[in-house]
Amino acid sequence: MPMSSPWLSNREEFNHSQSSRSNSNNSMASGELLGERQPLLGPGSPGRRTAAALSPSTGHSSDQLRRSIHQSEQHRRQCTDIFFLGCLATYWIGMVALAITAFTHKSNVSFAKEIKSGVDFQGQPCGQHQFVYFPDYMENPDFGFCVDRCPRRDGEIMTVDLPLESGKRVNGSREMHRIQFTSYATHRWAYVCAPTEVNSEQVMIRQLQDTLGRFVGALGNCWQVLMIATAISLSTAGLYLVLLRYCGCISVLLSTAAIESTLVYCSYRLLHAASDPLSYENDPVMLSSLQISAVVMCCAAILFFLFAMVNMSRLLLAGAFISHAARALSQLKRLLVLPFISYVLLVLLFGWGILVTVCIFGAGETSSRIATISATSPSTIRVVTESFQVSTKLRWLFLYHLWGMYWSVNFVLAIGEMITATAMSLWYFSPENRITGLKEFEEPDPVSYSAHTTIKYHLGTLALSSASVAPVEHIRSFFLYLENKNEFDANAVTEFAAKCCCCCIWCFKHCLKYICKEAVYVTAIQGTNFYTSGKMAYTLISSNLIRVGALSRIGHASVLLGKLIVCTTTGLIAWFLLEDVRGRG
Repeated sequence: MPMSSPWLSNREEFNHSQSSRSNSNNSMASGELLGERQPLLGPGSPGRRTAAALSPSTGHSSDQLRRSIHQSEQHRRQCTDIFFLGCLATYWIGMVALAITAFTHKSNVSFAKEIKSGVDFQGQPCGQHQFVYFPDYMENPDFGFCVDRCPRRDGEIMTVDLPLESGKRVNGSREMHRIQFTSYATHRWAYVCAPTEVNSEQVMIRQLQDTLGRFVGALGNCWQVLMIATAISLSTAGLYLVLLRYCGCISVLLSTAAIESTLVYCSYRLLHAASDPLSYENDPVMLSSLQISAVVMCCAAILFFLFAMVNMSRLLLAGAFISHAARALSQLKRLLVLPFISYVLLVLLFGWGILVTVCIFGAGETSSRIATISATSPSTIRVVTESFQVSTKLRWLFLYHLWGMYWSVNFVLAIGEMITATAMSLWYFSPENRITGLKEFEEPDPVSYSAHTTIKYHLGTLALSSASVAPVEHIRSFFLYLENKNEFDANAVTEFAAKCCCCCIWCFKHCLKYICKEAVYVTAIQGTNFYTSGKMAYTLISSNLIRVGALSRIGHASVLLGKLIVCTTTGLIAWFLLEDVRGRG
């Protein structure tokens, strides 16, 4: 039966149901299973299960198919790709060993002092409201002392009390001497007085060179705000799903208006900050960044408004589709618990990852030396400086930890997706009671059955699927590195080739990611391994490309709005919380 339209009338469905009963009975008699060459949604032909045969409204045909799948699961469902589950377990053994090495390192305390507020040449923290000034940063980048404010002009006389190397010891510490320095123009950058003539973050100061380390340290310092932000994101996502369930179209309109308002507000704030000439008078890099960000945000607000106007019909249709699909939650109420379980697992995983990351970046050694410093009065001084040297080996092993975290996060998300897909497939293929309008399940609890099936049989497939996209992403990162490295070179051919490779790898990554997700869904329904499911998923997508693309765009419209709502709400509240923490600090 040729499928000229994806939507069949009731009479066409009835005729198709009557004509397909004999084919369905023959298929049942022979024990034929859904195979690679018989996709779930294929061109209409005798014995081929088409979209009409899969529809729950076709009655007997759908019931036969449901029984076929359920009976075949009992005989065919078995552990798939178990080798890759062992690979994930072995990898986690290495991650635990790396974490133990980082936890037992003795220099974490010294690094913690440096990332919070900066330290002077003696390794003493300056505090939250002081800055580190380096009078001779070109020759002695490890010599700096704490000041209340950064000098804005050249030629200012700065007087400080320092313990000289030749001074007498009094009660175990060296006697203080008054030293004068002639300042150079600086501007505040993080907790350091950075030279104004340096127009980039590549300043020759050791404490500023570890930008990634300071970022990691900031994560450890604001963990309370991160926990609040995760709770806000979970609450916002749950509220958005409830609104989609009961008023999908109105929720889509409100979401669109909220996103546009947020973009306009951010544009206004950035324009206001960039137009103030006094705030960043001695920081041209920050001023330029604000101006670029303001232009980008204004363009984003205009483009999103045009996008919403052009795709308004699709957005409303997406709201109607999702409201209809949310009917399954009324019978599968335990699925609402699944996001909370995934949320708790992800919070624990991210907490572990951040803790290990901070310890890895905090690994190093504290060294001391006698430095000769040029001053104004006297002309030269000799002081004992103390500096922190990071552990390069553990910094490289951070890539191992990062890969494991990426793999584990995708693995946890994939478990939730497969449990949801299995439960929804049971709901979809179950017969509908014509009186109550509810589905009649053979399993007493479809969600528990789905969780048991996923954990017992298919963790290996999920481990393989979670790790499939990561190598492509790392290859793309390598080409991005080459592109940035050759940015100032005269060889335009190399730069063009790197850009082309990045573009191709980006397209391949998204295609592979989509196929892997569809393969997980096929495994949830049929119980096949990753290779067989991926092959079938590719067949389904290629044979129904237009239909899959249309449905994906409709579904992704509301999903995209939901992501933007959750991310912008969480980001704005976290921003205000961090501003409050900085103001109280």
